Amino acid sequence: MNVSTLIVVVLGGIAISLSYGIVFGKLQPGQYLSHPFWLDIPKELVVILVVFQALAAIGFLLAIIPWIIQPPKTGVMGKHEWTLPLTLGFFFVFAVMWAPATFYKVHWLVVLSLIGTAIASIVLLAGSIEEDNPRWYIVVGLILLCIVTVLNDAVLWNAKYIRNAYKNT
Repeated sequence: MNVSTLIVVVLGGIAISLSYGIVFGKLQPGQYLSHPFWLDIPKELVVILVVFQALAAIGFLLAIIPWIIQPPKTGVMGKHEWTLPLTLGFFFVFAVMWAPATFYKVHWLVVLSLIGTAIASIVLLAGSIEEDNPRWYIVVGLILLCIVTVLNDAVLWNAKYIRNAYKNT
């Protein structure tokens, strides 16, 4: 068992829950889909993106729980025992920044948080396939995560955010 990875995941999960809870915690049921943070993205598309968010959360758990129980021994994640917890640490630090940075309109930090989360996700995915015997459920789980963190957040949402933030300046 990789105790340092477990600690990072538990602390990171708590930090994300607090970060998002502060920003989204006062919403009434159903309001998440029409929250201003969706930046006027059509509701039909928001529903699809939320489905992918749920799949990404499941994918994250599919990947990380097995890595906690049986850490990778080869590839970038298995080369040093600190690589996986460090990568996850970066993932969580950037992910935690997004909600408050968006709430307080710190534009550069909003963009950086999503790009940082995407890069950490890509490194995790790369590490999953580099194992001598890649575990398919870890690879698939991280693909689901990367669909959201890389494509939906760092590309799609960031493009909309940057356009909205700077179209009136």
